[in-house]
Amino acid sequence: MVQNPLNKLTVKWRLIWFMLFMLFLLVLTGTGGLLTMKSYNTAFSSMYNEQILPLKELRQIDNLVNVEIEKAVANILISNNIHWEENIKIVESATLAINQKWAKLLSSQDKQKTTWLSPADSLIAKSGAILGDLTDFIKKKDVDSIDNLHDQKLATLATEYKNTIDALIENRMSTILSGFDTLQKRYSLSQMAFIISLILGAAVSFLAGFILLRDINMNFKRLKKTMDHVMQGDLTQRLEENSNDEFGVLIHGFNQMSDYIYDLVAKIQQSGIQVTSSITEIAATIRQQETSSNEHAATISEIAASTTEISATSANLMDAMKKVNSLTKNTAYAAGEGHSGLSNINQTMMKMEDATGSIVEKLSILSEKAGNIAGVVKTINKIADQTNLLSLNASIEAEKAGEYGAGFAVVATEIRRLADQTAMATLDIEQMVQEVQSAVSAGVMGIDKFADDVRTSVREIRGSGDQLAGVIEQVQVLMPQINTVNDGIEAQALGAEQISSATSQLSEAAQQTAESIAQTSSTISQLQDATETLREAISRFKVN
Repeated sequence: MVQNPLNKLTVKWRLIWFMLFMLFLLVLTGTGGLLTMKSYNTAFSSMYNEQILPLKELRQIDNLVNVEIEKAVANILISNNIHWEENIKIVESATLAINQKWAKLLSSQDKQKTTWLSPADSLIAKSGAILGDLTDFIKKKDVDSIDNLHDQKLATLATEYKNTIDALIENRMSTILSGFDTLQKRYSLSQMAFIISLILGAAVSFLAGFILLRDINMNFKRLKKTMDHVMQGDLTQRLEENSNDEFGVLIHGFNQMSDYIYDLVAKIQQSGIQVTSSITEIAATIRQQETSSNEHAATISEIAASTTEISATSANLMDAMKKVNSLTKNTAYAAGEGHSGLSNINQTMMKMEDATGSIVEKLSILSEKAGNIAGVVKTINKIADQTNLLSLNASIEAEKAGEYGAGFAVVATEIRRLADQTAMATLDIEQMVQEVQSAVSAGVMGIDKFADDVRTSVREIRGSGDQLAGVIEQVQVLMPQINTVNDGIEAQALGAEQISSATSQLSEAAQQTAESIAQTSSTISQLQDATETLREAISRFKVN
């Protein structure tokens, strides 16, 4: 079999040579394009500098003659107020600019290239003399000479400048357009050559890439075909090692991997039978343990249920004793509060009895004072009677005195009237005092009866307080016994709760053990299925 020369090169070096070739084509094409662009840039720049710019300079010279100088002459000939110094500067600067631009045109090109400017040589020389005369006339301020010079020479010179420069520009533009068309055609040819070189480079690159990819694809197909056989279980297939490139290394590694898998599958097939028999024995043992664990879990569940009932009963009894203890405490507290309340009522009734006695004493004093007031009223009544009698005697004496006793009679009349009013007032006071004495006497009798009732109530309250004190003593004697019973029931409930918790934990442990055994049994079953699946999968491989 003839070996492909490319197989002597690795894929890396093939890619390197391919990239170098592509880079060479890119550099070659790019360099050619850059050089072509540079040459055309130089040509266009030369055309602009040597042919376009001189036309611009000529047009500026024409403007200096036909605009600047004509403007200065017009200012002199037309204006009434002539600025001679300003006009001299305009003409001199225009003359200097014309000479400089013409010298620049002649010096910027070779003599052979300036032949097209020869029609303007005589015109430039002629304009120098005329502009010199114009400058002299302006300095002399000779308007007539300036007018004659303009009509005879300067106007004609301006027309010649315009016609000559227009003709030069027109002729030169035709030459420029012809040169530009030539450059345009050369540029189109260069562009076409550049495109063709790109197409050729792309075609060569495509061909080289196609050859490289075809060789790589052939090796991949060989490798994939053998891998398909291995994937279907045929581990006897091997690849021929006929190259020194990366594919040769890959094929060598694939053959070594196939040898390793061949040995591994052969060993797995031998071990599969032993694993299957061992798993069957383990599964039988697990089933026996699962049955025993289920029985233990059922027994523990029954014990846990009984313990839970005991714990619940103890909890209910403890709650009942707590309620009894609470009620007993509340009863003792209420009895104590009641006894304290009776003691307070007893003290209050005693204070009320003392207050009642004090009220009786005060009412007695009030009755006595009312009697004293009655005596005073009687005394006032007597004084009023005597006053009335005295006023009567005074009236009689006034009548006896006649005219001299008239004033005294009036006083006696007023005294008698006041005595009558005093008698009536003392009569009212006497009646009121009698009513007060009657009311005080009735109040004293009522207070005495109320005091007797209070004394009776005090005796009854004292008896009730003594009976309630006896009840409190009995409840206080009962409290320690109830606390003792409550503590015992609480301890019993705590013990039952601990037993129930321990039994629940034991039941959960038994349940977890049963679940673990069931899970182990399920795992063993899955392992059996996996072993069977592995055996069936391995049986597909061909190892002999």
